[in-house]
Amino acid sequence: MQHIRTLAVVILAWLVVQTLPTYSFQALAGEAQKADRLRIAYASVTGNRISLWAAQEMGFFARQGFHAELIFIASSSQGVPALIAGEFPMFSGSPETAAQAAARGIDLVIIASNEPTQYKLIVQPMIKRAEELKGKKIGIDRIGGSSYYATRRMLEKVGLKPQDVEFMQVAGGGAQRVAAFHSGILAAVVTTVERFERAKVPYHVLADAISMGVRIIGSSVITTRTFRDRNRDVLLRFIRALTEASHWTKNPKNRDGVLRVFSRNLRTDDPSVLDLNYLLYVDPLSLFPYTNVEDLRSNLSDLAESNPKLRELNLSDLVDNSFVQRVEAEGVTPLR
Repeated sequence: MQHIRTLAVVILAWLVVQTLPTYSFQALAGEAQKADRLRIAYASVTGNRISLWAAQEMGFFARQGFHAELIFIASSSQGVPALIAGEFPMFSGSPETAAQAAARGIDLVIIASNEPTQYKLIVQPMIKRAEELKGKKIGIDRIGGSSYYATRRMLEKVGLKPQDVEFMQVAGGGAQRVAAFHSGILAAVVTTVERFERAKVPYHVLADAISMGVRIIGSSVITTRTFRDRNRDVLLRFIRALTEASHWTKNPKNRDGVLRVFSRNLRTDDPSVLDLNYLLYVDPLSLFPYTNVEDLRSNLSDLAESNPKLRELNLSDLVDNSFVQRVEAEGVTPLR
């Protein structure tokens, strides 16, 4: 029944796009041209948003002629339908959610992506070996979701089969899984460590996803093909601002400014948390936000287990790296 409801939402959103393109997208295009306003939505408040936050707070969007508005959306399952319905022209969220919609005929395109999420297999402090997880509860967002498959892949890398553990769905996002872990309900969870550091929850890292070759693209910039085709200059200027922000963020001389951006958006003054976010998200930050098609293909091959239509999805239609390519070819002018 849940699958039917989800499919109905996607179909309804697709009908909105087909029947109301002039209202939704031409209005947004006119807004960008006349008032230089740009609404950008994003899901999850984590340090991997640093380029987006810096582009807004340090004036890179303004430098490209935008009055930008950043809009927080609780999840990609809410953000992607809102994007399709024309509530905003760009959404930074799950590429898997966008791919699942695209596999059902929704005309979406990914124009940029973050680096792979630095997932860790985090276990209770007393657990030292993978074998100790057998028969124990491991928290995920939902069966069939990206964290579920990331967890499965990491468990397989440490020698465990899915049937060796009990997957427990914890609704509400990473913070809720950390709370369930802290209470002792969960023996393990696959997520990033900064949530544990912020909450001062004791933990032990048993394995690292990236070192294992488990590369999950945490977030991509998604738009509709209609908006892209009608507003190429808007998207080019957006990618230019995002790239300039990444260059500013990566420059060691701007470390204090970057920490202030983290502090305001993560709402913490804890130096250890801010330093950790800098380490986790600035050091590996790519100067040019290309979408790695092979990483995405690998992620989607897991999701195809529950959504076979993903096997038919043409990733060359879904991913458009041309805006990033053009910005890289232009070169980046430092902010003075």
